[in-house]
Amino acid sequence: MMFTSARHRAAMLTTGACFLLGLMTTVHAGPEDYFAIRVVDRETGRGIPLVEIRTTDESRYFTDSNGYVAYHEPGLMDQQVWFDIRSWGYESPVGPYGTTGIALTTTPSNEVLVKLQRTNVAERLYRQTGVGIYRDTMLLGKTPTLDVPLVNGKVTGSDSVQTVVYNGKMRWFWQDTNQIKFALGNYSMTGATSPLPSELDANIGIPFTYFLRQPGRFVRSMARVEQEANHPIWVDGLMVVRDSDQQEHLVARYVAARKDFSVAQTGLMVYDDSEDVFVEHLRLPLPTESRLFPRDHPIRVKADESEYFYIGTPPTVRVPADFESITNPSEYEGLTCFSDDGSIDRNEDDRIQFRWKRGKQPISQEQIDTLIREGVLTPEEAPSALRDADSSKPVRVANGSVAWNPYLRRWTMLFCEQGGDSFLGEVWFATANSPEGPWGHCRKVATHARPGQNMDFYNPKQHPELMRDDGRTIFFEGTFVNTFSGTTVPVPRYNYNQLMYRLDVSDGRIKMPMPPPGLSNAQPVDRNASAND
Repeated sequence: MMFTSARHRAAMLTTGACFLLGLMTTVHAGPEDYFAIRVVDRETGRGIPLVEIRTTDESRYFTDSNGYVAYHEPGLMDQQVWFDIRSWGYESPVGPYGTTGIALTTTPSNEVLVKLQRTNVAERLYRQTGVGIYRDTMLLGKTPTLDVPLVNGKVTGSDSVQTVVYNGKMRWFWQDTNQIKFALGNYSMTGATSPLPSELDANIGIPFTYFLRQPGRFVRSMARVEQEANHPIWVDGLMVVRDSDQQEHLVARYVAARKDFSVAQTGLMVYDDSEDVFVEHLRLPLPTESRLFPRDHPIRVKADESEYFYIGTPPTVRVPADFESITNPSEYEGLTCFSDDGSIDRNEDDRIQFRWKRGKQPISQEQIDTLIREGVLTPEEAPSALRDADSSKPVRVANGSVAWNPYLRRWTMLFCEQGGDSFLGEVWFATANSPEGPWGHCRKVATHARPGQNMDFYNPKQHPELMRDDGRTIFFEGTFVNTFSGTTVPVPRYNYNQLMYRLDVSDGRIKMPMPPPGLSNAQPVDRNASAND
């Protein structure tokens, strides 16, 4: 065994400290040390988030929400470097021999602009949640558009958004949420507030104020449910209504989900204003027993001289828009063409008739497909028989949302496809003359498929409260993740987070045949008069 003197050990420690200090000094880089690559949309000039920039040694970088990559690699500066540039919904630059990419000289403090041609109709704007939304912008010493550009609420990932204006605030809720300090996060819903829609510009970004456990800590649970096992709690179907005393309430549905996504328990919740938390109000039958319950993103409409919430994508369930009805499962109605004896309802002209029936289970997409296949129902008569407007290929709805569009003077549905080029990553747009349909033609507005790396973009949510230009410009977001796509390598920082898009509904690329007459005369409730706006 070798022994050293105290003086020798002290000298070794001093030498090591000096070495580490020198290493830290060498590794540290200021804004002037970075080579800035900014990737922008050729059409709008706006920075593109989520562009992959890969070098020949397989190092991967992804643009932040300003479209920047701050490049600083010791030994690789001040020389020509080949960057392969790819992104979902954009064409790549093409170099010699058909290679995708571009050669750039990596001079510190210099900036280069790369313009990409967008193939998506919708334009990707920014990432809503997670860490480092404007990471590279900050490294380059530039000014971000948000006051909290790097870390907010200690959140690293959030699943599926719900929004509502309630009690004077715009509120945002997400499902399972990941944190920084541990592999497990919050599995009982996360919440935040933002300025009201009239005070927001969704072209720039949404400033969130999270509900935290304590100041400076991770987000807290927003749903309180008694259950036998500790299942994650998912909440959707948010509705703002008044009771008989004109007291306003926020009501939602919850699901206690098993690992295989089956439902262990479900019920209605009511928001407790004193504690800012959803509290279980009543238990509901499981979805295998009844489908008459809130879900997705209910829309408030006026039909038959009354106000209702229409529920589903597309809507096949409705309930009167008051607290007493919403919290009474017997008040829910299903859209169906079946009589109580199982026969088909027909009108005087012997045509199939779809009607709302209290307590009756709504017709399913599988039943609609069967009726069409058997020749009993035509696609034009069906509430939902979506097909590509160009190819007439059937397109199956996985999930999405419906909203009234004042510019088009029609109802719009924005949804992700089940299957398609990526399993849950293809986003489609459709219009109809009534919220329950018929929904016939649709066009794709965004893809998250590309060779070797398909991704999911599920639960897309329209934000009608954020639309601009009287509805010509709409905004939607969804969850970007690799969970169901088959892609094994997630995208750093972006994975399991929300991406915001905007869509110009006047774009000629999504022009569709005129939809057939609606199944009802349902009209949107005046947004200024609605409690749920």
